[in-house]
Amino acid sequence: MIKFFFFFYHGLEDEPVIREAFRQICAEKLFSDLYCDMDEYFSARIIKKEMLRTLEEEGSVFADLYKNPYPTEDQAYAKWNDIRRKYEEAQCAEREKRRKAAEADAELYKGDALMNKRAEDKRVKDKLMEDKLVSDNQWTYKRQPEVPQLKEIEAKAIVNWIYRIYPGKEARQEETCRIMETLSAVYGIPELAFEDTIIYVKSKVKINMITSFTQFCNKMLGIENKKRAFYYRGHSDSAFLLQPSVMRKESWISHERDMYNEIKIECPQEFSRCKSHLDFLVHMQHYGLPTRLLDVTKNPLVALYFACETNPGKSGEIIVFEVDREELKYPGSDTVSILASLPLFTSAEKDEIYRWASDRKLSQEDFNKKAVRLLHEIKLEKPAFRDELRKEDLTDVFFVLSEKKNPRIMKQDGAFIICGLFERKKNPINRYRLKRENKIQIFIVKSRAKKGIMRQLNKLSINKAGLFPEIEDVAEYIKNKFAED
Repeated sequence: MIKFFFFFYHGLEDEPVIREAFRQICAEKLFSDLYCDMDEYFSARIIKKEMLRTLEEEGSVFADLYKNPYPTEDQAYAKWNDIRRKYEEAQCAEREKRRKAAEADAELYKGDALMNKRAEDKRVKDKLMEDKLVSDNQWTYKRQPEVPQLKEIEAKAIVNWIYRIYPGKEARQEETCRIMETLSAVYGIPELAFEDTIIYVKSKVKINMITSFTQFCNKMLGIENKKRAFYYRGHSDSAFLLQPSVMRKESWISHERDMYNEIKIECPQEFSRCKSHLDFLVHMQHYGLPTRLLDVTKNPLVALYFACETNPGKSGEIIVFEVDREELKYPGSDTVSILASLPLFTSAEKDEIYRWASDRKLSQEDFNKKAVRLLHEIKLEKPAFRDELRKEDLTDVFFVLSEKKNPRIMKQDGAFIICGLFERKKNPINRYRLKRENKIQIFIVKSRAKKGIMRQLNKLSINKAGLFPEIEDVAEYIKNKFAED
């Protein structure tokens, strides 16, 4: 019998498409948050017909994986070879299409020196990104030169298809143990362990499973410390990365400046009362625009609500942050003003600022000479601002107490984290995660517990009407409340 994990045993690097799929689903989460939850794949919750429809709508060759019954182990290798051939043909056709388009652009702008310079700059930048080394402490992961262009749904489809080859949760758990060995070797992530449905870095993480409201409350009561401030955040899908919304898509972080300016142009009345860059960011965040702010709350029950509110078929997560009270910032802080000014810069300008700020050989004085444009922008908002920036602040994150300017912040007991410039795989937010016995405490809410927890929260008025006081949200809550009567 040909084992499908032929790929893993003989080197995942020989299967770039599968390697990239597992990078997106597992390795990126492990690099960022030190764990990844595979519950969705263990429990076979992905509906085959829905996945097929989505892949067909995307025009993906991987739709063929879902047109027939899941293969047995001895059939899988041949099936994958067929799909790989189609994918490679599609990639070749796409590259040829791009080549012809580039030639047409080059001919169109043949005499335009500026356009030629921009094209060359983009080529060089793409090459640097392709060869970039990403380091996290002792871990180093080098992206391969030819990285397949997989969409998120395609990565998910591939990983799910591999897991569905094995009938039953027990068989999938056995294969996951072998997957861990490969993940560790290929991506350079040491000391991986496996608990329940979670792969995690054993030396750095402690997994806490939450299966009831009472259990959660007992866990939270045991962590208080009067000398420290505690903040909480809930994710309804434990696969979410702990990062601000603008960093969740490459296109959003690349066009942060465009989004920031366009919403101000399109909705000037909405921002007429904003006086600072931070005011603008908070207001944009309120209406769902991706920003470099990350909402947190001082109320653990509010975080629990957000962990259970949606995605009933997926495990949720509550992130607990422990912060030295002296590190907390107020909205008028100069440091906050510096980071709140970053959205006014282009992607290339921010890359340059990050390069200067992370260069250990560059002195503080020389950094300030180079970052004069950033200093100028801050002084437009704060004329009395001293001509001096701490370059370390540009690559860090800070907890900021919120002004109670809107009912939602008041109801949710909200605050936020403002994020500077950093590699997503070297996430400084994780530095503030609750630690006990030198291990980050991860709190996972099992999907089967969500419904019961929501009922308990509702008894305490922790519900949509209480946390979202806008009339449309209250109306939605009332409508759903009486929907079953």
